[in-house]
Amino acid sequence: MTSLNIESANQINSNVNSNWVPLEANSDVFNDWSHKLGLAECEQFVDVFGLDDELLQMVPQPVKAVLLLFPLSKQYEQHREAESQRIAQHGQSQLDDTLVFFPQKVGNACGTMALLHAMANSPVTVTPFSDLAKFFDKAAGQNNDQRAQSVVDASFLRSAHASSASTGQSSVPDANDDVDLHFVAFVHAPAQLTDGTRLVELDGRKIAPVDHGSSSDLLKDSANVVKNHFMKLNPDSINFALIALTTQEEY
Repeated sequence: MTSLNIESANQINSNVNSNWVPLEANSDVFNDWSHKLGLAECEQFVDVFGLDDELLQMVPQPVKAVLLLFPLSKQYEQHREAESQRIAQHGQSQLDDTLVFFPQKVGNACGTMALLHAMANSPVTVTPFSDLAKFFDKAAGQNNDQRAQSVVDASFLRSAHASSASTGQSSVPDANDDVDLHFVAFVHAPAQLTDGTRLVELDGRKIAPVDHGSSSDLLKDSANVVKNHFMKLNPDSINFALIALTTQEEY
């Protein structure tokens, strides 16, 4: 059984120096962050406790985005560099050009970046005129450099990040700690040249969104990418955690 050690993964998040405190990989923390900024209560982040089919089937549907916390390593950084070179040389012809991508300029903010990527690129309900709604409306008309700067300038994001970082179950790290875990988001996007849907990875440390190919099941296909790409690069690490963004009718 492929399990996810959420408790272990909660301890550290990113290795970029900054004064933002890392967010814990905890669905309650993510719900606290997003709902107070304007995400509808029916939209809920839930923990995914394993990558095997029977554990994935326990996750409420529909799944609208998937967030991954994983360890940074020398092997991963080599993979990221090779991937960036491939994208720069060959492009990604099927990649949806309406995706909202936020390059990351703020260290230790990868949790907030993954939350933004998940919500800006999935069919979720956001309260009109809320801080989040206004931020996404503006981002839709910006280029990537402007979006990156908008995160830096958004005091409401910094405040929400700091507040939510203090609500987790594990001890709060120092903002200047050298930590080595990172968040990314997976979403569905329409294919540009053919029918169907693509699985897209959104990571502000990369040069662009990454197209992982045709996808019909967001959660299952994300789990396969996690197993076949991320975990293979760090086979001895237990510091992986997966969180799904779902819509639940009872809210």
